[in-house]
Amino acid sequence: MQPRKAFTLTELLVVVGIIAALMALILPAVQKVREAANRMSCANNLRQLGIAAHNFHADRGRLPPGYIGPDLERNDAWPSNAYSGQWIGHLPMLLPYLEQDSVFQEIQISFDLNEVAAFPWFWKSGAMIHHENYLAARKSIRIFLCPTAPNYQVKPFPGPKMGGTFIGWHVFNSNHFINPDGHRVRVHSVFWKEDYVKANDYRYLARTNYLGVAGCGSGTDPFFDRFRGVYTNRSQISLTQVTVLDGASNTMLYGEMSASRWYDQPLESVDMSWMGCGAIGTYSGLQRASDAWTMMFSSWHPLGVQFCFVDGSVRMVRFGQTVWYNLTHPFPRDWQLLQQLAGFRDGLSDDTSALLE
Repeated sequence: MQPRKAFTLTELLVVVGIIAALMALILPAVQKVREAANRMSCANNLRQLGIAAHNFHADRGRLPPGYIGPDLERNDAWPSNAYSGQWIGHLPMLLPYLEQDSVFQEIQISFDLNEVAAFPWFWKSGAMIHHENYLAARKSIRIFLCPTAPNYQVKPFPGPKMGGTFIGWHVFNSNHFINPDGHRVRVHSVFWKEDYVKANDYRYLARTNYLGVAGCGSGTDPFFDRFRGVYTNRSQISLTQVTVLDGASNTMLYGEMSASRWYDQPLESVDMSWMGCGAIGTYSGLQRASDAWTMMFSSWHPLGVQFCFVDGSVRMVRFGQTVWYNLTHPFPRDWQLLQQLAGFRDGLSDDTSALLE
């Protein structure tokens, strides 16, 4: 009798079953190791942003502004204040400190905080598109990207008004602001999202997963302005101010914003560009990126959102019960603790360990 040279079907099925069982056991461990590596890389990105901000401070005696938006005298005069000011974020100002000086040299904009430009960074005189700035804004900067966040691919669009990237962002609080539907809103975020009719080729700008912490923005509402963050419109905050008022180890500087919203009807993307969006608010809370709107600090990490604090340390802030939709009162306890960490002059000293990992 000839010796058998092949497996029987039963033997093959047993081998396949054993391999499948081993894969089921190994895959979670591999994913856990990969996430741990991604989390460390993400934390390092945030730490590098903090170091860059400190180096900026060493040269100028202050931190960069959160962004250069509307005139401070018209800070909450939306929408009329949208038609003046540079509307540029502060991440471009950090490029020379992140070994990206060549990209910085391409940007043609005034970073003078005392100047209120007639046109935002993406327009020229006569509302002509600013090709040079758009080209610079399309360059992806690796340190601005969290390795855990998905890298969405550009999708085809049926028309020039569909989709794009936020190219300017403004967070403010007000004791008199009325939104378009007639409701009084005390803390608010507004944005520039170009219709791209004139700049269809520049619809997709390079995005960022990290932004400065604006807290509840700057403005005139006595409650929300108490939680003003380090990075607000045309801010000029020094490290000494933060240390004396709330403490550098108790105040957040940068955080993760990893949610990108894609819609099917109509097909539309919503992402933050590193050029125009310098800071967002914490007033909406923290949320898992799969459920979050773009305007919230969010993360794909399973436990929470990583933040770089003013002292340069990077810590995970748990999601907790921090979400607030600008509607309900009283505020969740975790929401108040989050605002305490976001504000640099709130004067509160409650125990925040429930949120910090």
